[in-house]
Amino acid sequence: MSPRDTGSTVLLAAVPHLVGEPTASFDLAIPAKPSSVHTARQVARAWSRHCQVPDPLADTVQILVSELCTNAVLHGQHDLISVRGWCSPSAEIRFEVDDHSPAPLPAVQHPDVGAESGRGLLLVDVLVAELGGAWGFTADGACAWCCFALKPEGQ
Repeated sequence: MSPRDTGSTVLLAAVPHLVGEPTASFDLAIPAKPSSVHTARQVARAWSRHCQVPDPLADTVQILVSELCTNAVLHGQHDLISVRGWCSPSAEIRFEVDDHSPAPLPAVQHPDVGAESGRGLLLVDVLVAELGGAWGFTADGACAWCCFALKPEGQ
């Protein structure tokens, strides 16, 4: 699945890679301001511990949540951002960041070396690819989603 593919928000039955009912989930609404990204990272870290995500992967989850929340804060037009996460019995993770602002689908950028911003979705793309997962946006561009297995195949 490529980053341009669309996912489904809220309806777990339509989640592309989540198998089984979630064993742990969270649903958080935060103000759409830069200081709220820290709160989302803290919740993602606590949720990762609850799901028994190994520390190096928990760090990656925090980075992914942080980048998607930052993107929502910078480009969304709403006062609140919704951040949701699920862990399935088969050790798969899915989370979503919804800025409630329909927009054209964002694209991964490749900024110049000296650019001070514009790397968020590139970082998401690289990290999710390393995990063998998938990510993208809902068809209306308002909700970014990401999913991957906690343990790579064969382990």
